[in-house]
Amino acid sequence: MIRQAWDWLTGDKRSTYGLAVTRMILGFIVASQLIVNWPDRHYTWGDGAAWTELVRESKSWPSFLGLFKQVDGHVFDLVYVVTIVFGLLLMVGLYTRASAVMTLFLWLSLYVSDPFVGSGGDAVLRMVLLYLCFTDAGKRWSVDARLRADRGDVRPLMPDWFSATLHNLAVILIIHQVVMVYVGSAFWKVQSEVWRDGTAVYYPLQTDAYSPWHDLLHPVYAIAPIIAGATYMAVVVQLFFPVLLIYRPTRMVALVLITGMHLGIGIFMGILYFSLVMIAVDMILVSDRSWIRGFEWLKNRRRTPVSAS
Repeated sequence: MIRQAWDWLTGDKRSTYGLAVTRMILGFIVASQLIVNWPDRHYTWGDGAAWTELVRESKSWPSFLGLFKQVDGHVFDLVYVVTIVFGLLLMVGLYTRASAVMTLFLWLSLYVSDPFVGSGGDAVLRMVLLYLCFTDAGKRWSVDARLRADRGDVRPLMPDWFSATLHNLAVILIIHQVVMVYVGSAFWKVQSEVWRDGTAVYYPLQTDAYSPWHDLLHPVYAIAPIIAGATYMAVVVQLFFPVLLIYRPTRMVALVLITGMHLGIGIFMGILYFSLVMIAVDMILVSDRSWIRGFEWLKNRRRTPVSAS
């Protein structure tokens, strides 16, 4: 078993297709959030966020993360645009590792400039960006991959086994963090009475913050079986998520259920970016073999002629 584990760790790089999807979605999230918040950038992260100074001083952040606190005016705008550019570079996979490092640094600097802005999804994004720096996230579906194919074989800077080990360890750590998020969330939920009696989902849907559909879907939210089903399903899927990952058939069931849950949260509660982050990270759990099988199935479907009725 030790030999098999060592071979798995030092052999091929794992979850390369899933990491490509994760990379693209995370880069899109970083760039799109900053583009959408362009009109409010100074109030959110610039001079207008000075009222958060007491909170910032209470935390011992490294001084090099104070970039956005040290610039203002047009220089602030320039650094802000540079952050968007690196998010886009990460998304398309150009200079992927350097783009991941710079995106992580700039995104952390934004968070330090105003800790009140963000959510649980942003915390997961920062964590995954850190591990992404140690992976070969540009191996698939990237500009780097196209350039490598055109350039041919190039002598690597480090041995293949070392690069693969670094990559696979980072993948393991990302999966570990995802599992801990789900299991920790489930254990927190079961301690609350509203989650145990099946009504927890009802209450946030009655607020303006988590009800983007306003009164349109309120009659549906008033149906007790739907609310109870959504409440208990969230707890069960999160609690047993690591168990379902053990076997391939149940793993696919777990991924379908957890993706459906996040789509529901994003669509019906309006927490879009949190849902996108979690879906992006969950894609790493789909093995390269499954991605390849899926592509082959799609190709066969496209080649199969449609019979006339």
